[in-house]
Amino acid sequence: MPSVLSQLFRRPPGSGWLILSGGRTREELIQRALALVEHAGILAAVVPSPRDLPRAEIALDEWMDASGWEGRRVDCESSDALEDALSEAALVLLPDLADAETYTGSIGQTDANEFLLAALDAGVVIVAEGAAAESLGEQFVVGGGQSGAPGLRWIPGAVIQTHFSEGKLIPVSLNRKDLFRLGVPDGMAIALGPGAEREIWGEGKPTITFKEWWKA
Repeated sequence: MPSVLSQLFRRPPGSGWLILSGGRTREELIQRALALVEHAGILAAVVPSPRDLPRAEIALDEWMDASGWEGRRVDCESSDALEDALSEAALVLLPDLADAETYTGSIGQTDANEFLLAALDAGVVIVAEGAAAESLGEQFVVGGGQSGAPGLRWIPGAVIQTHFSEGKLIPVSLNRKDLFRLGVPDGMAIALGPGAEREIWGEGKPTITFKEWWKA
């Protein structure tokens, strides 16, 4: 990507890669993410609450099949189990199992945010799918596209919209000069590396728009 755009994609420091996927990660993108892992370990799927754990197992199956590694499912409410899993993780999956508001609350109001950032800093690859990726922006869209709310701010200035298609609504309340919209469609991902690498994976391309997004 051009260097001027690369400056938009600031991310937390650390030696791991951060992957923003437009939806469920497809097989070819799973292989690319696994190729970034420097040291084998467990695959950890992190979900908002214990009730999400059964679906996390389904989300993790493809990754386990592709890697041959052990998988572990943990939720943000189980602090000790989460810390243990992330200390052993080679790759962390935040699956597209809840809305961005749920992910932001469950990660931001528990120890999960600190643990995940520590894992990224230590070199773990983190893959955030769909709504989980949206929660990592400065703001995210809530209320059926009618309003915005603060995200986890891993990607400063960004309003991330996944499952993106042209014409997707954005709230007028997010008409701010300090924000830009990053639209990521299904079937593609943006990979942000520790050395300012900015890679586009899969089919299609991201849509990057600025203050005039929502004008008719």
